[in-house]
Amino acid sequence: MGDTQPFVSLAVRLKRQGHDVRLAARPDFADLAAEHGVEFSPLGNPYKSLMRSQEVASAIGSGRMLKMLFNQATNAAQRKAFFERLDTDTLRAVEGAEAIIYKSSWIPFFSVAQKLGVPAAAAMFMPLTRTRAFPSFLIGGGKERGRLVNASVWRMTEQLIWQVARDFDNKLRRDLLDLPRLPFWGPDERHLGGTLQLYAYSPAVLPRPADWPGRIHVTGYWTAEPPPGWIPPPDLVAFLASGPPPVYVGFGSMPSGSAADTLALVLRALEMSGRRGILLSGWAGIGEGIELPGYAFGVASVPHGWLFPQMSAVVHHGGAGTTGAGLRAGVPSIITPFVADQPNWAMRVEALGVGPSPIPFKELTVERLASAIRQATSDQAMRRRAAELGERLRAEDGVQTAIDVFRAFARRSPDTQRRAPDH
Repeated sequence: MGDTQPFVSLAVRLKRQGHDVRLAARPDFADLAAEHGVEFSPLGNPYKSLMRSQEVASAIGSGRMLKMLFNQATNAAQRKAFFERLDTDTLRAVEGAEAIIYKSSWIPFFSVAQKLGVPAAAAMFMPLTRTRAFPSFLIGGGKERGRLVNASVWRMTEQLIWQVARDFDNKLRRDLLDLPRLPFWGPDERHLGGTLQLYAYSPAVLPRPADWPGRIHVTGYWTAEPPPGWIPPPDLVAFLASGPPPVYVGFGSMPSGSAADTLALVLRALEMSGRRGILLSGWAGIGEGIELPGYAFGVASVPHGWLFPQMSAVVHHGGAGTTGAGLRAGVPSIITPFVADQPNWAMRVEALGVGPSPIPFKELTVERLASAIRQATSDQAMRRRAAELGERLRAEDGVQTAIDVFRAFARRSPDTQRRAPDH
C-alpha cells in the first residue's frame, strides 16, 4: 500500500491539471484507483496473498527475507514466469503514453520508455542511488559504517537489484523492443543521464547527498488524500471522542507471524502503558473478526492523513509512506522495522529526536513496546520536536514539486519536446 498510494496522489493531481492518467500497479490496488477515479492497468501477480504466506512471514520475522527472495530469484522457472508476465503487463500499461513516471524497481519501464522516446522519470520512496553520505537502504540494516563502506555496500545493492532482472530485461530489449543489450553490470550514467530520478521523501528528513548527479531530485513526500466523498466511520469518530488521543498501531502490508500472538502483545502493551489504541488489521489480518477490549478499536483501512494527527503516537513498521505520514502528523513515531529500508527510516526518526529507539519486530516484547509508548506519549521535548518537524513537512508540496521538476525536464529534452506534457 505504502509504495502505491503516493502514485495515486500523483495521478490524482495530474488528472486535476488536465492530463489523461493511467495507474499501473499490482492487481490488489484496482479498487484504490477506482475510488479516486483513476484508470487502472494491472502489473504482475497480487501482492497481498504473498505477504500473508507463512513462508514470507517466517522469513521476515527471522531476518531471512533477502536470502529467501534471492533464492526465489535464482529459480529459473519462477523468474521466467514472473518477468514474462511483467513484460506483457508493462507493454499494455504504456500503450499510447506520452510520458512515463515509474517506480524505480520496475526495471522494464526504463527500456520501454527508451524505446517509445517519451519523457520518463523513475520515482522511489527510499534512496536507491549509491552515495557515501549514508548506508544502503536495502543491505546492512541501516548501520553506519563510514563513507567508503557506504559506497561499497551501495554498489552491492545496485547489483542485487540489477542481476535479478538482467537476463529478462535484455530479452525484452532484444525480442520486443529491438534495443541493444545493457551492460553486464547494469545501466550507468551514460544510459540513465536522460532519465529523471525523483525521490518522494523530504530533504528535512534525509538531506540530498552532494555526490548525487543533478538529474536526481528529492521532492518532499507525495501525500495521500482521502477518496472523494470519504466519510470516517461513525463508530471510529465516537471512539476518538470518548477519551484522550489513542496510540495508533499498525504494520501495513508486513506479515507478523501469528496474528493472534501479535494482537495479544499489542493489547497487553497498551494496557501496561495505560493508553487507548487504534489497531490496523493490515494485510496480516491482526484482530480481524475479534471483539476487542474497550480501550482498543480495530480498523481495516483509514487514511493516515486524517487519522494520525488525532493520535498521541504512532507505532508502525517503518515503511517510507507510513513514516512520512507519521512525521507530517507531528506526533512521535515508534518504529518496529522488519526489513529493507525500514531500519534506515527508524534510525532517521531516532536521530531527529522525534521517536524512541527503534525496536526490530523480531525483538518486540510487551515490556519494550509499553516502555516506548510511555516515552513517546510523555517526553515533552520529543513531542515538541515532532510537532515542529510536522509543521515543516506540511508546508512542503512534494507532489507539485515532482510535477514541476518533471515538466521542466521534459521541456529540456529535444527529442521528446513535441510530446511532453506542458499544462
